[in-house]
Amino acid sequence: MWESSVKGYETFEHGADVGIRGIGDTLEEALSESLKALASLLVEDISFLEERPYLSYPLHLEAEFLDELFVQFINRVLSLSYSENALLYEFEGKIENIEGSYYLKGVVKGVSFDFERYGFGVEVKGATFTMAKIEKSNSHYIAQCVVDV
Repeated sequence: MWESSVKGYETFEHGADVGIRGIGDTLEEALSESLKALASLLVEDISFLEERPYLSYPLHLEAEFLDELFVQFINRVLSLSYSENALLYEFEGKIENIEGSYYLKGVVKGVSFDFERYGFGVEVKGATFTMAKIEKSNSHYIAQCVVDV
């Protein structure tokens, strides 16, 4: 299992689709890492992850359950990525549970979608509830779901 103070991301096969997973010391960090997994599917060259993001978009979401919030989060980021021609791979913000609902407020950050530089990956159509979960395991959080490609 994951060590303490670990953050990272990965993708995993799931039939004809692909899963994304983010791991972080906080819930917010796990969501941010999951964006790196998502972005790694969209392009061939992930060297943009080493760049300082210069695009920023506000994000406000509400859901009854954490897994629902996560699927909404990924779908909203995908929508922004395609509409703004951006590779979004960082989240800065806060998730709070207030009176039984989860609220996400923050910004997603990234760089311009430069296909000549990064190449084409796969078209991600959207996040699904398949294997969708956010859980705390020991000292870290895991956020994952399967995306339709």
